[in-house]
Amino acid sequence: MNRLAPPWVVGFAILAVSPADAQQALKIDLDSGRTIIDHEFRSLGYHLVVVDWHGGILYSDDDEEPDGIMAFSLETGEWLRTIRTPTGEGPYEFPWGRSGMALRPGGGLYVSGLQRVIEYDAEGFAVNSWTPRGPMSKAVCALGGAPVVPTQGGVARRISDGTIELMGPGVAREGAVTAEMAAQQAKRASQLQRARIACLDGVAYVSRSYYDEGPNTVFAYHADGGVDTVPVPLEGAVPGAKCEIGVGPETRPCPHWSWGTQLSFDDLGNLVMLGTDMLTYGAIIDPETGCYALIHATTFSRYTPVAVHADSVLVYHNRPVERIRNGKRDTTSWNVGSSPKAEPANDVETLSDSV
Repeated sequence: MNRLAPPWVVGFAILAVSPADAQQALKIDLDSGRTIIDHEFRSLGYHLVVVDWHGGILYSDDDEEPDGIMAFSLETGEWLRTIRTPTGEGPYEFPWGRSGMALRPGGGLYVSGLQRVIEYDAEGFAVNSWTPRGPMSKAVCALGGAPVVPTQGGVARRISDGTIELMGPGVAREGAVTAEMAAQQAKRASQLQRARIACLDGVAYVSRSYYDEGPNTVFAYHADGGVDTVPVPLEGAVPGAKCEIGVGPETRPCPHWSWGTQLSFDDLGNLVMLGTDMLTYGAIIDPETGCYALIHATTFSRYTPVAVHADSVLVYHNRPVERIRNGKRDTTSWNVGSSPKAEPANDVETLSDSV
């Protein structure tokens, strides 16, 4: 399970421009801000996080409710409600569990799993269910008041009357599979499973991770069928840094920071890519011009930024946990994926949202 270690804090931090490189470098000022959630028994996960900035609500999964998404007040950290997302075969259930989430226009959520998207109203009740007929990733966003999922070669959107709109010149459509499509099927399926999506102003942005091929590729799919790419900064990986990661039975060099990052937008319409790299947290990119600023890590493996708004960052704080290892006490700050058994987290820290 990809979660932070207990206990952790969720809060807002300030984005500070580095004097050495004012155009490209940002750091998170962890000394400024406030804590929203600091609870001994909280066990929040960073992969399923959505922030309703206007409504003042943080949506996150939590091990306290494995079959639900919990809603918290951004102001007080108070638990507001739990949205039921059970695993099962019913129309309002996820056969293989939930894995993606996006805000629903007018309040509520779209929650996705493999081959299933469920729509929840502002009170957290399931009101609609969609089972796409083609291959899809487990991520979802909202575009033009409808849910959108990445599919092979593009995205698929479910219109309110139940029809499906396919966007992207290479999108997989119903019909015969060509030899070329069959030859690329395995690679595309692997890429599709790792795809992330975020939508804004009639465009669906999809990132596809290529572990051995450098940074993510971010595609911008337009409703008219056109597609652009958003350049991902090549910087961020320190040459010669000793870093390895286990991939199955193998050990490989750590990938570029953009591998597996989550996509979102800040309040200015900039694309935000955030992950758990220990040197570079991510980047803020203007999708129109390609101008960007890298967000550099400020401390080793203890913080995970999950959202940016104005000059503030919502941060999950992973505090050290005392364990007994080989008969000895060991206090370690466990980061996501860095331990044999990734542990859950339980605090949320808010850093100041004022200058």
